[in-house]
Amino acid sequence: MRALFALIFLFANLLAVLSIHSYESAGMIVFEDPADISNSILYFALIIIFTALVLILARSQQFLAGLIYALTLISIFYVLIPFLDIFALFIAIAITAVLIKRPHWLIVNISAFLLSIGISAMFGISLEPIPVIVLLATLSVYDAISVYKTKHMLSLADSVTKINAPMVFIIPKGNEKMLMGVGDVVIPAILAVSAQKFTESPEIAMIKLTALFTILGGLIGLLSLLFLIEKKKGAHAGLPFINSGAIIGFLLALAIY
Repeated sequence: MRALFALIFLFANLLAVLSIHSYESAGMIVFEDPADISNSILYFALIIIFTALVLILARSQQFLAGLIYALTLISIFYVLIPFLDIFALFIAIAITAVLIKRPHWLIVNISAFLLSIGISAMFGISLEPIPVIVLLATLSVYDAISVYKTKHMLSLADSVTKINAPMVFIIPKGNEKMLMGVGDVVIPAILAVSAQKFTESPEIAMIKLTALFTILGGLIGLLSLLFLIEKKKGAHAGLPFINSGAIIGFLLALAIY
């Protein structure tokens, strides 16, 4: 069943890379200067602020749910607008309404998948590889600290899972659920998209080898993580494994091509 996480990761990365033109055409650029490393610091700061806000609001499930669903509606709208124009609003409202009224793990996963593709594409076309690598390295350290030391990432995952927020991928397994954070897909995929946009290398099926190596490196990192989870049960930080694999894959491609 854990192999489904690998498939989700692979297809979300590939579709994010293949969606670059659509998001560029729609003008969905997040940062004006893609080479500015301070953009990575801002991204990281926003993650810290959002995490703190969720943990504070977790004391009141109603307030937390209101915030998450509002952000979900807005995010899905922006993710879909390059493809559906104004109709993206109606789809975003419909998906959010289903998440609120009749949540199901499939709907949560579909929503999380759409968000993963769009967010990865938008930030990937807005950041050159060096700022992205800085971001990946920073978030890897943060993820390890937040899972193994402070453990607040576990509280965050528990809070968003209770309200069926599309911030995690869910695979039911009997009486338990296996979870993978959307960030474990989005963060390395940003590097893959950035590699596709800002580097030059041969292509296979419209995907540059720098981007493909990044995706495969991240996938190997994810498979290593899944192997560890099989051997050692419990929660584990995903980004140190996945981001390291993505960065190594990217650097290897640069060295070759």
